[in-house]
Amino acid sequence: MAQITIQQQEELMQQTKKFVAKYGISKKWLASKVGISIRGFSLFINARFAITQHQYDKLRDFIDEYDRRMVGFVALDN
Repeated sequence: MAQITIQQQEELMQQTKKFVAKYGISKKWLASKVGISIRGFSLFINARFAITQHQYDKLRDFIDEYDRRMVGFVALDN
């Protein structure tokens, strides 16, 4: 299986940054959910490390599924 280049992963890097900010999720928690080391995850979102195809697919699918499940939920300001 061929490795995806950092340039090819740029869109997912940006999507991941927005996802973390949108939901206030910790990078450590997200990395553990998709099976990426914390260091590798940090390097990935800062465009310094390309994750494997399997990790890429798992992260993309997790973000898509989480977003899909959160549709309809509204943050309450108290």
